[in-house]
Amino acid sequence: MQPTAIRQLSVRLSVLLAAVVTVFLLIGGAADAEGPPPATVEYVVHQGDTLWAIAADHSPPGEDIRDLIADIRDFSGMPTSAIYPGQVLRIPQG
Repeated sequence: MQPTAIRQLSVRLSVLLAAVVTVFLLIGGAADAEGPPPATVEYVVHQGDTLWAIAADHSPPGEDIRDLIADIRDFSGMPTSAIYPGQVLRIPQG
C-alpha cells in the first residue's frame, strides 16, 4: 500500500471508531434514564396565591416544601418563582 492510502485508511477508521463510540455513549445515556416523568396535576394560580402556599397544599407531610417548589418550577418551565393569576402550574404527584 501507498503511504497516502494507509493514511486515508487510518483517518477513515478513526472516524468510524469515533462514530461507534458516540453511538454507544448516546445509547448508554438513554439506558440510564429513570423512566417516564412523574404524573402532574395542573393548577391555575388565583389572586393572592403564593408558590410557597401552593407547594404546601400539595406536599406530603414531613417533606421539604422547597423541593416541591423547585419541581413545580422545573415542570412548569418557570425561570423564577414569580407567579401571576391565571398562570397554569404543573405540580408533580407522588
